[in-house]
Amino acid sequence: MHKHKIKALVALLSVLSSHSVIANEQLTDNTPKITALSHATLMLEPGEVLTNATLLIENNRIKSIIKDNDIPAGALEINLSGHIIYPGFIDPFTEYAIEYESQSEDSDGPVYEIKRIGGNAENGAIHSEKEWFNYVYPDKEQANKWINNGFTSVQSSYLDGIFRGRGVSLSLADKKANDIIYKAKANQFMAFDKGSSIQDYPQSLMGSMALIRQTFSDALWYNSNIDKSTSSPNSVEFNIALERLSNLKEQRFIFQTKNLNNQLRAARLLNKQKLKGSLVGNGHEYARIDELKSYPYSLVLPLNYPAAPTIIDSDSERDVSLASLRHWETAPSNAAMVAKADVPFALTQYGIDEDKFWPRLKQAIERGLDQETALAALTTEAAEIAGISNMAGQLKPGFMADLVISNGNVFEDGKITSIWLQGEERQLISRDLALLAQPYQLQINELTFDLNIEQEPSLAGTLSSGEQEISLANVNFHQGRMTFSADLADAGIAGISRFTLWFDDNGIRGRLLDSNNQIVPFGGTKLEQIALDDNDSLNAKSAELPKIAKQTSPNVAYGLLKQPAQDKLHIKNATIWTSAENGVLNNTDLIISRGKIEEIGSQLSTPSGYKVIDASGMHLTAGIIDEHSHIALNGGTNEATDAVTSEVRIGDVINPDDIAIYRGLAGGVTTAQILHGSANPIGGQAQIIQLKWGDNAEQLKFKGAPASIKFALGENVKQSNWGDNFDSRFPQSRIGVKSLFSEAFNEALAYRKAQRDYKKMRSSERRRTVAPQYNYRLEAVAEVLEQTRSVHIHSYVQSEILMFLRLAEAYNFKVGTFTHILEGYKVADEMAKHGAYASTFSDWWAYKFEVYDAIPQNTCLMQNKGVLTSINSDDYEMQRRLNQEAAKSMMYCGMNAEDAWKMITINPAIQLGIEEKVGSLVEGKQADIVLWTDSPLSVYAKVDSTWIQGRRYFNREQDKLAQLEVEKERAALIQKVLLSDDAHKQGETSIELNEPEWHCDTHFNAWQQTAQGAL
Repeated sequence: MHKHKIKALVALLSVLSSHSVIANEQLTDNTPKITALSHATLMLEPGEVLTNATLLIENNRIKSIIKDNDIPAGALEINLSGHIIYPGFIDPFTEYAIEYESQSEDSDGPVYEIKRIGGNAENGAIHSEKEWFNYVYPDKEQANKWINNGFTSVQSSYLDGIFRGRGVSLSLADKKANDIIYKAKANQFMAFDKGSSIQDYPQSLMGSMALIRQTFSDALWYNSNIDKSTSSPNSVEFNIALERLSNLKEQRFIFQTKNLNNQLRAARLLNKQKLKGSLVGNGHEYARIDELKSYPYSLVLPLNYPAAPTIIDSDSERDVSLASLRHWETAPSNAAMVAKADVPFALTQYGIDEDKFWPRLKQAIERGLDQETALAALTTEAAEIAGISNMAGQLKPGFMADLVISNGNVFEDGKITSIWLQGEERQLISRDLALLAQPYQLQINELTFDLNIEQEPSLAGTLSSGEQEISLANVNFHQGRMTFSADLADAGIAGISRFTLWFDDNGIRGRLLDSNNQIVPFGGTKLEQIALDDNDSLNAKSAELPKIAKQTSPNVAYGLLKQPAQDKLHIKNATIWTSAENGVLNNTDLIISRGKIEEIGSQLSTPSGYKVIDASGMHLTAGIIDEHSHIALNGGTNEATDAVTSEVRIGDVINPDDIAIYRGLAGGVTTAQILHGSANPIGGQAQIIQLKWGDNAEQLKFKGAPASIKFALGENVKQSNWGDNFDSRFPQSRIGVKSLFSEAFNEALAYRKAQRDYKKMRSSERRRTVAPQYNYRLEAVAEVLEQTRSVHIHSYVQSEILMFLRLAEAYNFKVGTFTHILEGYKVADEMAKHGAYASTFSDWWAYKFEVYDAIPQNTCLMQNKGVLTSINSDDYEMQRRLNQEAAKSMMYCGMNAEDAWKMITINPAIQLGIEEKVGSLVEGKQADIVLWTDSPLSVYAKVDSTWIQGRRYFNREQDKLAQLEVEKERAALIQKVLLSDDAHKQGETSIELNEPEWHCDTHFNAWQQTAQGAL
């Protein structure tokens, strides 16, 4: 029996041991824990402070705020006299605690399709089905990167792809995932960078924007039609990525970009969709803050100040742009300038080492960021963005007990001593040791001593009186009690004296045991710390040199301090090239006001208040128009990953900072059509711009200009010279190009018919029938067939030109303009009969096989056959010499001067459908005018001034002054770099956007640039 009892006892112990976790949970003390943090200064929220008050915590929540420090019985009191309690700080943009690794695949050639697994999206950059709370796994070591800076919670996501999935807001407490998730479904995270996706599309910035636009449209369509799938003859495939984008208007989006232009593009894109959200900043917001302010989005600002440019000698100096010098000086002021513009923002540690966060933030405060706004950026604004404003970001009853305790103003000299995470304290600096951080004065009988304690590298200290200084020995400190010994013989106290001191927030009480073992009681008080003068050699803060950098628009060399006003102007005695029926008029006047040409005539009277320019000996023309250009864009001129990419839009990627705009103005160019490249038979939608230097991307766009698109024929589209890996995409031959066009046109016709048929249905039938899916790609092709979008087609060889003419006629639309068309002279009759236009080069030939038959008489031969002809640049630099390019036809084939000039003014205006506004000097037209020093077709002609809509955007005299100012500012900023101390040179390496000069055939993978941090 005894043995049986032992076995039973062992079995019972085994069962109890195997269930120890359950047993421990059952035996957990659930008695409410009440802690009173008393006599503290409470920063309830930005702008609301309560002094000498108590914060009462019950378990993990704030229970109440007690103004009179009347602490309830049984509460554990922690006296925080002299301390400030802040709400816990929140970082709304992190990758913290997401335990996930994307699966990467290798591919030697292009990848057009991905594996469809589990209802995922068609494109590998779309991960909107991911809900990252499913992957949360706390990491104590990683959490310390935030905790040590006072952060108690973060919003987190896996940062990969364009649609990155739904973030999660969580506590940094060292608990299991279930306990730290504050909001499981927070913001949808987005970016333009496609990340780890191996799929080729999108390869350009405009491709990413087109994919986002299509995905939003698909999500609305999917979630409106998925329930019809069972009753409709047309089924809808299950797509979890689109399903997770339901109720777009109720969700919030947080969009990461890495430069200012992309930040503004993200704002426009989200705003067009009427979506709510925030934009992750880049540190350049100050440069276009008014434009950012016009959008309803808060910002998440990193404190990523650039390192000082490396300037060793004149060679290294030449590699440093004025823009980068300006940004180095101005970046620390960015947050203050954003705050001044009343744009709400939060702060993030993203992009910098965590130990730089507080020095950078204090530098921002030194530059004008007020402390209240800084606190809001860490608390209330951050909580709003992270979706947890109902539980964090304020000291408020019912909110989480996420706190920051500082022994002074944390934005000045105060240090964070402890962090409370869900009601549990983590001391960063022992509260007792914090008492030693300042000097004290001791009064021992008639003697007065100053006590100074050093904590690093070990406890040590001194007693000083006047010029006497006595070192302490055997220093020990524990729980507010310090002991040490000192030889006070020089002060009149014989032998070695032993001290015991008790510290509290009010001062010191102590006793001295002298050499006779007699006890001498004494007291002590805190000494005010001496604020160091700015000129004091002991001052830890480095004196900063005066501000030098100008802020212009764009914020690059030759940018404008302010936009030019519309002139009221009388230009007298000019030779006027009208580009109209009046021809060339000698000794003629022109008057402009309100952006229009008011009057043209001889010896006109000057209206009151008008400025006068005597243009005797000078020539006045309409602004030059470039039918085919690739300036002023970002992120690629080609979306080269498919044969048809008509959904992409050059208008999405206009770059208003491009110096080519200013150079174009210096060459008399006022208008240009920015075209997609020639990588595919049906390329992207074009954008006509006016070169209004200093305006933003939207303001550059030519208002009311007809829609157009780039098509292409020839070697480029069939991938002749792309390399051995590019042999699988259709088409690979010229006859395949025709087949591709036919297929695209047929699809567009069927697409449009499906839309019309659905619209004709009765409402009851439409409720049961899956609607046609809106397709931006086919929509643009359908517009071509409906002749609401003009085709500008890259072409060289006569056989292909004839093919496309016949194809257009078969589908009953008119070709707009054949561009390049170096064999146009062979088919000029057919072009004239069709009504197609030509835009060509003056004398480019033999640079590849399909242009061997080019001749410089091409312009004359086409024009003589009745083909409206223009000269274009298709080159980053040639645009500013288009006047000379036009003049070459006078030399090569005897074209008269007026016709030559029309090839770069009224003719391209007609080709672009904007001839009613620009292209000639006619009363009532837009005042786009250029004043030349000589005949505009002369090699000696220089542009004196260029006006667009009556605003003078270029003036040669002002340009000379600007050159001097640029050099002066550069020199001053370089000196500032050289004179600055190391503290002001520190920062992240500044990497400027590294993009080529764009041409038709430029192949550029925008997302390979992310390794450089540019896009």
